Amino acid sequence: MPEGVRGVHAYWQLPSRLPRAYQQLSRVTWLLSIRSWQRHAGPITLYADPPTMEWLDRLGWLRCYDQIETLDDRDLDQRYDRVACFALPKLLALDRFPDATLVDTDAYLHSSLRLPATGSVFAHLEHGDADFYSRLRELRNPAQVELPDSPPTVGNTSLFRAANAHLARRISHAGLSFLADNPSTPGRDVHLHMTVAEQVLATHLTTVAGQQVVNLFDALWCPRTLRWLTEPPRFGHLWNLKRGAPAAHLLAAYVSVTRTLQHDYGVAPDRVRAVMERI
Repeated sequence: MPEGVRGVHAYWQLPSRLPRAYQQLSRVTWLLSIRSWQRHAGPITLYADPPTMEWLDRLGWLRCYDQIETLDDRDLDQRYDRVACFALPKLLALDRFPDATLVDTDAYLHSSLRLPATGSVFAHLEHGDADFYSRLRELRNPAQVELPDSPPTVGNTSLFRAANAHLARRISHAGLSFLADNPSTPGRDVHLHMTVAEQVLATHLTTVAGQQVVNLFDALWCPRTLRWLTEPPRFGHLWNLKRGAPAAHLLAAYVSVTRTLQHDYGVAPDRVRAVMERI
């Protein structure tokens, strides 16, 4: 198994509600995420439920991983709604792989990854002055998880490594407790509770623990204007296209990713076309 920074893809099956064009883009981006991590960082592990593994096996992506581990989701559906808690496997992975680096399946590297020895590492930061991140202490919080009211910045966890194993497990347990039984707050964004559990708590608990919040790619996003306040991060992440991007943007991203797979990683166009034809 190759040496380097261990990455983890953590995922569970979700109802497909995104446009078909985005689903096709996500398939090829998933492969690029695997291959780019192996080239520029180190080995990568898949931590997923059996339906996700079966789907990846049909695509031909499953065998690309260095390690595969089953996410035991028995009884989880009794406490967590998958749509509301779409990123919950990342919280589970923090407990199972506390020293590894979580990387989203729609994120990929452009160049060699170098992580600092200390601090919690985030792909980039988001400005906290948007309404989305305001008045967090007003959120329904039956677990009474500690929250900042309006954080100055929030770390984006499309790439995340906790400062140490103890902090990783603290973030995991706090997030799972906060999401238990799917709390929601009237008048607030339906994705906010998951974002708090995944990103706000990771940032806040890092600070509370006296650890540094590391902005790995030195980039800052503004959720209020949906624009970068700095140069964009020097790695690929297609999360913004989920917000209803025009078809032309999806096509441009698809062409870019497939060309990269072909020219930089030797993935034959016929292989990509065959995957696009599968359901």
